[in-house]
Amino acid sequence: KSFTHRDNLRHYENPYVSHLTMSETEVNKEPLLQSSVQALTIERITEKDELILAQTTSQFCRCCCFQPSINWVLSEQDNFEAGSNPYDSPNNGWIHEESSLFGRWCSWILPGCRAAKYVQHSGPPPPGIKNENRKLFTVQKTDYPTSLTEDDRNVNIVATHEKDQTCGYCFKLGDLTFPICNCSPLPYLETKKADGTTIGKTVYVCDECCFVPKYDVLDAAGERKFRIRPDTCVGGVCVQCRFGEGRGKCFRVPFVVRDPETYEPLSTDGNESNAVVDALWAGWKHECCTQKDAYHLAFPQGISADEKLLLIGSGILIDITMFEQRGDD
Repeated sequence: KSFTHRDNLRHYENPYVSHLTMSETEVNKEPLLQSSVQALTIERITEKDELILAQTTSQFCRCCCFQPSINWVLSEQDNFEAGSNPYDSPNNGWIHEESSLFGRWCSWILPGCRAAKYVQHSGPPPPGIKNENRKLFTVQKTDYPTSLTEDDRNVNIVATHEKDQTCGYCFKLGDLTFPICNCSPLPYLETKKADGTTIGKTVYVCDECCFVPKYDVLDAAGERKFRIRPDTCVGGVCVQCRFGEGRGKCFRVPFVVRDPETYEPLSTDGNESNAVVDALWAGWKHECCTQKDAYHLAFPQGISADEKLLLIGSGILIDITMFEQRGDD
């Protein structure tokens, strides 16, 4: 069969082609791999006990006005092994951020303060997400990456996670950080369905134990569904780190999903002992150079798809408040 260069390009750009010859399959290996994975729709999310939430945007030298909007991919990784690269797995969902340059700039010293909208999509990410890091030290003046077309930004929307301008969770100056508890409102992220119906929101909580980050997950009526915070020590005033267990980094602080009244960890049907938002080791390249963050989301047993969407928003809020401006240290 004759196979021209134009045909080659046409098939390569279509991730949904399934009937190809052997030579075409070799050329189109990545799109075929993506199309073989079921899109992460609401129905698919209902079936999943855990997901991988990983940044696609490089955090290399993120400072001052060099603050691009941060985009994400979602992967089903029920059998993820410690040490595996989360970016090597097929992605069946993705999230793009829309926020102003001024807001992103303010986040440099007030993490989590900017007004932002994170739009969650089902299906494989477009080329504009996969290839967004080819230029470094650029000032993104638009609210969204210029590599994304209007069709990209509006295709297969599952949910949105959004917030208005708020206080930061802390004041950050170089390596010095000071928690902010006497400012209102504190960072939050409201989750909505594609039709705009509010599901609930995740709110950063600052109390007398201000050095232990914690979050309340609320439903649409404002009732608490979950409390998310790390394990603690020294009478509850310090976070308790973990060393080398599970599938995360060898030294990390997992954020455990808890009962909103007793604060006891909730069990999960996934491969973790408890429901958790946990940082993953993304490989030397991403940890040391691009500084992309990746998280393992293990959902509590028996929760709905809407509640899982809320916890995806919780994972994003934890990142933008705790890790986005810290180089993941």
